[in-house]
Formats: sequence, structure tokens, C-alpha cells
Amino acid sequence: MFSGLRKFLHKNASIVQNDGNGLVAIEKPCNILSHPNTKRGESNALFMCPYDFKEQAYLCEGFGKVYLLNRLDSPVSGLILIGLTSKVAEAVRIAFANGKTSKQYVALVKGYPRYKNATWRSRLDKNFVGKSIKMSLGSGLFAETKCHWSESFRACGVTLSIVNLFPTTGRTHQLRVHCSQNSLPIAGDETYGDSRFNAVFRKNFENYRLFLHSQKISLAYILEGKSFTFHADSMVDFAEFLKNFKEKSNP
Repeated sequence: MFSGLRKFLHKNASIVQNDGNGLVAIEKPCNILSHPNTKRGESNALFMCPYDFKEQAYLCEGFGKVYLLNRLDSPVSGLILIGLTSKVAEAVRIAFANGKTSKQYVALVKGYPRYKNATWRSRLDKNFVGKSIKMSLGSGLFAETKCHWSESFRACGVTLSIVNLFPTTGRTHQLRVHCSQNSLPIAGDETYGDSRFNAVFRKNFENYRLFLHSQKISLAYILEGKSFTFHADSMVDFAEFLKNFKEKSNP
């Protein structure tokens, strides 16, 4: 089954976990679309097949429907869940809706957290700037993120920190907005970050990505009356860069 799936998968993406019910965790590189925005976007999407927006599924010829169960913004790397049957897809979507899931992200941010462990809460409004979406604090949907400090070091004349982020809601751009609003802009964030710092960072380290990675995902779901648990863990794809980065920054 999975050998047939791989032939449709983007060449830089990989399968990292699966279970016998057809639930699969895939690691998406940065700058790859979770699903095509238009028909012309298929060549840079997670799967090289047409996408049905109503079904929220890729249509893979000779294989069937591949259901997309969560999304990551194009610049964000890490874990995405897919379902190979409509039953497991519905079961996992119910688990998401009922809060039976947990996610952990890793981010490289400018600054040092005020608290090593904090919970950020806000309401976010969705605004459209041309064809792009930009979120802002307002009176919209409630958003909550837990932030845990991991380590800090000096580079480019400023303090940088690695933080673990645990979203308890799944709002558009939530982590990027919350980091920015708490004076911890994510390195490489062109929308909510520190543009001057990003320019200096790129000049010194020649890296143009957004430093945000979906590292872990766990959930409990019920399928045909039986309970199942699922966990996937991904290597942070900028870990080697960070290692070299810190060595260069602290000779």
C-alpha cells in the first residue's frame, strides 16, 4: 500500500509513521504546499495529483483518495497527517474537533522569553492583504499557545532562543502571531517577524527559511467502536543548521 503511495508523494517529503487503519504521518519540507492553491500549484504540493477541496483529499489515479487531515503553512516544515480511507479520516477529524490531539513545534526566535514556561491567549482577526492572509489581535477566534524555553545563545549581535510551542487551538498563523506579539519573532518570518534582523541573519548565514517545525503529534481516535492511539515524531530539519550555526556564533 505504502509503496504505491510513495510514487505520488513530493520527492522531498517522506513517510515517518503509519498504523494498520490507514493513518499516515508525513514529513513536509519547508516551502511545499499542504495542498495546491490552484491547479497550477500541483507541482509544488505534498502529492503530485489533483486535489478535491470539497472532500479535502488528493485524487491519486489508480490509488484512490488521500485525505488531508491537518495543514501546515507553506514555509513551515514538519508533520502532516493523511488518511487512506474515509472512515479513518472522519475518525481523526472528530478527534481534532474534540481536542483529542496534541502537537509540538520547535522554533528559533529572536530574544529571550520573559518566562521559561508561559501560556499565551488572544483573539485573532483574519485580514486580507491582496490575495494574502494576515492575522492580527482583535475580537475574532480564541487562540491559545503554550511556550516552553529550551536554550538561548548569542548571534548577529542579539540573543536567540529555541522554544517549544504547544498550540491548544489551531488558528491560521497562530504560532507566528503569538511569538511576534510576545517579543519573540521567529527567524525568517517575513509576515510577522523582524525584517531588519532577518536581513542580517540571511547575510551572515545564507539561510532563507522560516525556522518553525512541527516536530511531534499525538492523538486518540475511535474507529468502528474501538479506541486507538497514534504518535509521530519528526527530526527537526534545521537541527544540523542550528548545530553549525551555534558553533560559528560561539567559536
